[in-house]
Amino acid sequence: MAEFVDIQYSQMLSGRLDNFKIKHTNPYKINFRCPICGDSQKNRSKARGWLLERDNKFNYYCHNCGASMGFNYFLKTVDPLLYNDYIAEKFVANTHADDTKKETDFKTKAPVFKKNPLKELKKISQLSHDHPVKKYVVKRQIPPQHHYRMFFAPKFKTWINTIIPDKFDYIGKDEPRLVIPFVDEHGNCFGVSARGFNPDGIRYITIMFDDRPKIFGLDKVNFDHPYYIVEGALDSMFLENAISMNGAEGNGNSANENAIYVFDAEPRNKEIHKRMERVIKNGYKICIWPDNVVAKDINDMHLKGVNVEKLIEDNTHKGLQAELKFQAWRKT
Repeated sequence: MAEFVDIQYSQMLSGRLDNFKIKHTNPYKINFRCPICGDSQKNRSKARGWLLERDNKFNYYCHNCGASMGFNYFLKTVDPLLYNDYIAEKFVANTHADDTKKETDFKTKAPVFKKNPLKELKKISQLSHDHPVKKYVVKRQIPPQHHYRMFFAPKFKTWINTIIPDKFDYIGKDEPRLVIPFVDEHGNCFGVSARGFNPDGIRYITIMFDDRPKIFGLDKVNFDHPYYIVEGALDSMFLENAISMNGAEGNGNSANENAIYVFDAEPRNKEIHKRMERVIKNGYKICIWPDNVVAKDINDMHLKGVNVEKLIEDNTHKGLQAELKFQAWRKT
């Protein structure tokens, strides 16, 4: 049978696809109007799009326009936000597989480099105390035990082009950046988030070396114990046993029962509202910040002298209690 995650997410599309019907379950056959070509414009009952299970895989076919693709590409085309959840859930599911399966998965998915791409850079822990980027990290009060997890790239675009040739067509005046790598539990670097310091430039640039969710902290987290899921990599360094999702993947379909979701304290942010609603709906624990919280993210709270872990512990809820707290907290 096709992977459970594929079946689960194919059924989530029922509200998006016209004339959606599960015709058979072993093997799976799902029929609907093709969203690629729109199917017949004269007959609204026509449904010539099919998700078919063959050789334990899902594939999409349309007998009208001839579209043919794997389920992951079809999902990305139809619903990019749901696709983000799908990729994250499949990735986290792989991290819980048995050791043999994990080794196989990562051999096929991990980027293949002739050498460690981070080897060319200095760790923040190796920089002198008067180095500007070291000063920035110290000013943010990022705990010293995490300084080795961040790097300094004096010419970021030039460095990236040594890893992915011609990633940047035009380098121009290259700039230094603080590099925060995404590293899996095997030590493989599969992407980076890089913070710039030019007030007129792009603050963060994310470059992925592989098609995985932008999860920071997989090399350190223990999923068998309570762990936090926060929004930014720097924020995760102020909590014990934490990962960061760094984007829209953090919305409640990619964790286990030990997860505690901690979103930024932005009660008027409608995008955060949607993510929090999904987390609560899926039954996970979530931090609902009190009204008197002094900053919008964990790093800023720490800078203002807040005991962040205690604040989160005192304001973590789930189920109906989380729903009631969320409705009182959100500002429309």
